Amino acid sequence: MSSVRTTPASEKSIYFDAPIAHFHMQSLDPEKPIPKPDASEPGAGDLSREPTVAIGGLTARKPAGNVTNGDGLHREEDVLEDVSPVGENIAAHPNGSEGWLPAEDVPTESNPAKDASKPARASSVLRKKRRSASVASRASASATSLHRHRSLGAGSTRSVSKSTFMNADGKPINGSTFINGAGTTGPASNAIADESLHQRHATADSSLRSKQRSKIEKLEAKDGKLLSKIIKKEGKVEKQALGVAINELAELQKIQQAAVKREAKSHTQHTKAVAAFTKAEAAYLEARTKFETAQALMNAEQENLEIARNAAMEATAKMQEKSQEVDSLRQTFGVDERERAVKIGELSRSTSKRKSWF
Repeated sequence: MSSVRTTPASEKSIYFDAPIAHFHMQSLDPEKPIPKPDASEPGAGDLSREPTVAIGGLTARKPAGNVTNGDGLHREEDVLEDVSPVGENIAAHPNGSEGWLPAEDVPTESNPAKDASKPARASSVLRKKRRSASVASRASASATSLHRHRSLGAGSTRSVSKSTFMNADGKPINGSTFINGAGTTGPASNAIADESLHQRHATADSSLRSKQRSKIEKLEAKDGKLLSKIIKKEGKVEKQALGVAINELAELQKIQQAAVKREAKSHTQHTKAVAAFTKAEAAYLEARTKFETAQALMNAEQENLEIARNAAMEATAKMQEKSQEVDSLRQTFGVDERERAVKIGELSRSTSKRKSWF
């Protein structure tokens, strides 16, 4: 197995021969928090520095001020600023910055005295308003030299999607293209100039000859005429957009009118249905009264029938008992009569024998 080839030495690189990061990440469970490495172990990263975000976060560049480059010119260096959503967990690399290569080279040190005589280079003095900016991005104005600085307007914030109108609930009103105003007029279309720009303008204007100044003013007037034409065209477009919005409102009013007609028709049908239901309910209540009366009468007659039937059955049972008693008495009487007849016959014969003896 061949050894890993190292990168050649570089004078501008922060890290040299950094190992690949995923070799150290194989034993980590993504579901568990990343343990803090022991400071006594060799190669342990310093977690006190800014954490390196590999996944789940977004980074944005923020200006960090003027930095002197190796070529003797001033340029503004940008650093990464974390703009991850609030509440999102950001885990630092367990080995610090080990395994992560820098995106930019560090500028080499230079002699400040040597660079002071050379012109400085920076960004434009006119900037569009951004969502957020750091206070460190504002460079201090220099009164002794003609030096460009960042615009003070960079610190202001403006959201394109935010409406300038609110409804009764305090929520922004969403609309079409011109809901926040025109693109060529209004506060959102103006660039805020730095104070140093006015100073530079006055300094340069005082150094010009009248002929040069007149030529520049003519060019500015020409540009102003072109901008006026653009503004007028945009005014026509905005008027057309207003007409489109009014037409949409008219269409919505037609839909509203049709909905009101359907509502009135539904209300009439509902009124008829309520009347029919009331009539049917009255008939139902009357029929239920008759039904309940007939049912009560039937139950009463059925109860009377049961009582009469039970009485008849009880009388029949008593007759059966009495018939058994009568039958028993008849049989007993027949036996008794026969026994009496026999007894009487015996007594009669004994009496006749006694008379004949004498």
